[in-house]
This record gives sequence, C-alpha cells and structure tokens, in this order.
Amino acid sequence: MLSTQRLLMVAALVAIFASFPLVDQAHAEETSPSPSSDSPFATSPIAPTYRVFATRQGRVGRRTANGHIIQPRDRFVALPSWSALSSRGGSEYQVRVTYRNRSVVLPVWDVGPWNTRDDYWSPNRQYGDLPVGLPMAQAARQQGYNNGRDEFGRRIRQPNGIDIADGAFWDDLGMVDSDWVEVTFLWLGADPFVASDDASSTTDRAAVEPEAIVVDDGTSEYAATHGRNWQHADCGFGGGHAWSYDTPQATVRSQHRAVWSPDLPGEGFYEVMAFIPTCGPTPTSRAQYSVVHSGAVSDVVIDQGAASGGWVSLGVFHMGPGSSVTLTNQTGADGRAVHFDALKWVPRNDQAPPDASVIEATLLPEGGILVRWDGQDDVSGIASFDVQVRRAPDGEWIDWRSRATDREALFVPSEPGAYAFRARARDWTGKEQPWPDLDDVQIVVP
Repeated sequence: MLSTQRLLMVAALVAIFASFPLVDQAHAEETSPSPSSDSPFATSPIAPTYRVFATRQGRVGRRTANGHIIQPRDRFVALPSWSALSSRGGSEYQVRVTYRNRSVVLPVWDVGPWNTRDDYWSPNRQYGDLPVGLPMAQAARQQGYNNGRDEFGRRIRQPNGIDIADGAFWDDLGMVDSDWVEVTFLWLGADPFVASDDASSTTDRAAVEPEAIVVDDGTSEYAATHGRNWQHADCGFGGGHAWSYDTPQATVRSQHRAVWSPDLPGEGFYEVMAFIPTCGPTPTSRAQYSVVHSGAVSDVVIDQGAASGGWVSLGVFHMGPGSSVTLTNQTGADGRAVHFDALKWVPRNDQAPPDASVIEATLLPEGGILVRWDGQDDVSGIASFDVQVRRAPDGEWIDWRSRATDREALFVPSEPGAYAFRARARDWTGKEQPWPDLDDVQIVVP
C-alpha cells in the first residue's frame, strides 16, 4: 500500500503537469480530464504523469509485439506506439501505474490499444494537433477526433490509452473493471515514488493488506522441518530471513525444507504471496513452492531474483483450514540461494466474469478445422466454455460447443467459404462472460 504522503505527491504532480477540463459525454464513466498542451516535461527531471483510461489485456496464450507469450496473471502493459517497446523480457521502457492506493512499476511489452503510432506522452508526439498526455483514442471517443476512428479506420469503443496484463490489473492494482489510472513514464525522468533511502522503499513494498494473514519465518506457524546449519540474514520482512544454498546432490545435513501453515478464518479464495528479500547471496531462479489447498497440491516455480524486494504471487487458490505452503532448497540450479521469508494469504472475491476467446483455427489437410480456445478468470477459474460459428462476414451465429470443458475441437465445414468463430466462458461462481461483438478468428476453406 502507498503512504498518504506518496499519494499526495502523485496528486500534486498530476495537478502541476496537466489541467483537466471536463468533457460532456453520453457515457459518464468515460468522462475524464484532458491534459494541457503547455507541458513542461521536455526539461523536467521528474517523469511525467498523466491520467488515462485503462483496460485489462487478457489474451492469455497470445504473443505480444516483442515476442512474449502472455501467461496467466502476467505483469506488463501495452502502450499505443512502437517507439516505447521493451525487448523480449526486457525493461528498457517502464511505467508506474497508480490506482487508488496501489502502485506498481511494469515493463512495456506490447503495442496497443487501438493505435501503434500514438506516442501521446512525448512533447513531439505523432498527433501534433492533440495535447501532450491525451491519448488519440480518448480524443476520438470523447471529442470525435479523426471521426471517432483509430489509425486503421476502426471505430473506437473505449477511450483507453493503456492495456494492463491480468496479474497487474487484478492482483497488484486491485482493479475489477476498466477505470482511470495515473501513468508515470519512467524513461522520461525520475520516478516520483522513489524513496529517499532503500529502507523506506523496502518497507512500502512489504506492505500488508488489513485483511491479509501473514506467516513470517521464525513464527509459530512456520516450521523448518529439515536441514541443519540454516543461514540467516538481517533483512527482509520483519527484519530478517533464513536462506540456504541449493544443493542438487544433497546430504541429509544440506537438505532444507520449511512449511508455512496459516490459521485461515474459513474456506474461500486466497491469493498466496511470498516476500523476497533484497540481501544475501544471489537468489535462485527456480524456487519451488508446493501449495496445499482444498485437498490438492499445486507446485509453483518462482524466480526469486526477479521478484527481489517485494511480494510475488504464487496464485489464487480455494483453501481453508489445513492449507500450507512448502519450500525446499532442491531446485536443480546449483550455486544459488533459496530465500525463506514471509508468506501472506490475501482473501480474494470473484467479482468479474472470465475473459475467453478462440485463439486459433487451423485448416487440416483432410479439410476439417482444428479450433482452439482459452481464457482467464480473476479468482475462481473457468468452469466451461461456449463456442459459436457462423459464415463470414455476416451470417447468423450458431451454437457449436456448449458448456465445453475441453479447449479444442474439430469443426467440419459443410461447404467451402469463410467461417468465423467466437467464444465465451463462465466461472465456478456462475459469472458468465457476454458474447464479444466481433469475431475472434476467421478462416477460409477453399
């Protein structure tokens, strides 16, 4: 959580760097201030911050503009210009996204939404007749700029200037629907959130939600069940943590195992998060956590080095009394250290329907079409899918697969021509995704 002082700093920066006249629109939820054209960012040592409309990326399994394959609960953003795209896995371009009392730094790994040449944060932006800080999509949606269309001629349905990947959207920022956020463009100046010293920065990143259940190493709900000669460092959550080197050919003495067993108040959905400290020897890239939940065991591999200095999510699980997490120093990555620090269990409520789509349609040599679909849900998970097909471009939609639990099937077309597919999903709490307005994929059968 961010301190009140830092939130006031953001508000002050936004007020200084942009003035926001209201726009009268039929859709009140899309009415937002527009930045002033008198931007001082070209010479400011502080990175510029603008208020823009954010949407969730979704599209799990798809490839981003820099070649990254989108993972469940991923953490990155998309901006509508090729000029600010990081390399695959890189962080050359990063933004800080702030929503209410939460903030997170994320790399730019994709291009969008809508446009690919709208560098709206730049004093020398492509659309020079628009104020700096005002996304072209927002101007098109709210003010009719470019006849309400994007650079490809598509009618813009939302004024979004940033897409946020699922993990950052749901988990880091606590968002449940598209909304206005503050975006700080960190390659253009200093991060206004950086604390004056590392200690205060680490304290903020170790913040704990009021409803969270925390089990730190060394407490009664933590047990080092195996191993001798544990190592300890004077940093981390609560001021210290245990660690051990990975030893693939371990003896009984060098095998280390610890178990966190929280006293949960009842059954429900919880996000399990591990705190990774900043000090000590080089962290392993393959820390293997085993999460026991509702009679099942899920193994989760975490790159502790990439998550150093903050909380990292192990996932959202349905669990109750008897749940636990186990971590060992057996990773198969000899020479690096496994760090054992605090874990927290944060209650999560399933508030949004799933996001599913048909991701691929492949014409097979024998004439059939192999159709694949997939999706992501914020908490409870996807229970089933519906898939429809129609003759493109404007045939009537026909139910093809209903309440399917598989994620691919063979479609046999009745005749040559173009076919379109779309999908939706429902989660285990009964929330159902509305049908998308457009096709997910099209394919031509010769």
